[in-house]
Amino acid sequence: MNHNRRIRNIAIVGILLLAVIFILYRTNVLGGKEEAETTAAPSAAPKGSPFGEGPVPVKAMRISKGTLDDYILVNGSTSPNEEVTISSEVPGKVAKILFKEGTTVKKGTPLVQLDVSELQAERKRLEVQKELNIKIAERLKALYEREGVSLQEYEVAKAEVEKVKAEIALNDAQVEKRTIRAPFSGKLGLRQISEGSYLSPGSPIISLVNINPIQLEFSVPERYSQVVKPGTRVQFKLDGVAGNFNATVAAAEPNIDAATRTYKLKASAPNDRGLILPGAFSTVTVSLQSYAATIMIPTESVVPELGGKKVYVYRNGKAQPVNIETGLRQDADIQVISGLQEGDTLITSGVLQIKPGADVTITSMQ
Repeated sequence: MNHNRRIRNIAIVGILLLAVIFILYRTNVLGGKEEAETTAAPSAAPKGSPFGEGPVPVKAMRISKGTLDDYILVNGSTSPNEEVTISSEVPGKVAKILFKEGTTVKKGTPLVQLDVSELQAERKRLEVQKELNIKIAERLKALYEREGVSLQEYEVAKAEVEKVKAEIALNDAQVEKRTIRAPFSGKLGLRQISEGSYLSPGSPIISLVNINPIQLEFSVPERYSQVVKPGTRVQFKLDGVAGNFNATVAAAEPNIDAATRTYKLKASAPNDRGLILPGAFSTVTVSLQSYAATIMIPTESVVPELGGKKVYVYRNGKAQPVNIETGLRQDADIQVISGLQEGDTLITSGVLQIKPGADVTITSMQ
């Protein structure tokens, strides 16, 4: 009995020992040491990274002074220099159309001829009446000189001559109005009549526009109303048309728009080739002021700090922080008012990773 109990106890102890050994092995206390060491060993940081031992690779630029043009961008729209819908002053039937759609015409060019047959017949009648009245007046004059008729009769005859002459002049004016002419030089649009059409006074015939020079209308915020004035030069660009166009402010509204708080202006631009069409959307660059000998740096090179801004300059192989004061911002650049000097080497990349006094190496100069 005692012998069996001893064997059972030894077996239990053996099982417990095996269990303890297995647990210790799984927790890397025994065995797996090489794997743990391999896992725990940190991978070496690549040379030149911010966490490695080598210098940090950066890009840099040499500080130089240049001219800074302060400007704003606003939306605008082009409009014709002159524009009119041509119509008739008098009623009448269209006898002949003398123009082609889309062509350029000079001032005074005949465009439409209305029927004048009745007026021409009336003029012939008046001419005959005039000749008759002249002869009557001449005979009465001779009789008056011999005291054959009274002065009143002679003067009535002379008045009849003048009356007919006035009626002929009125007839000629009516005939002239039936020849519809271009009021100014420009380009014709699409006609809205046909030969044989009857026109009432004011009936639209065709549009005529003058686009040289072209007008540019735009508005600026009211705070610039004392800066942008007639004579100010602006640039504008159009969708679908390559290049920039120059214009000069020609006029301005005398008041600020109370609804939008903007100041409306009109500029004029040469358009000899007719590339700029009226009604086109435009982006207008309005120059405000020019600054000479100004330092501009990339915005991405500036590190914002509490109460200020700083940049890093390259000196003797190290990144040295420099506090700066900034001014105007344009696209990807910003003006530096103080802190940098012409000839300094400014670090433009990796400024958020490097630390003051860190070793750096310049990989490229901008």
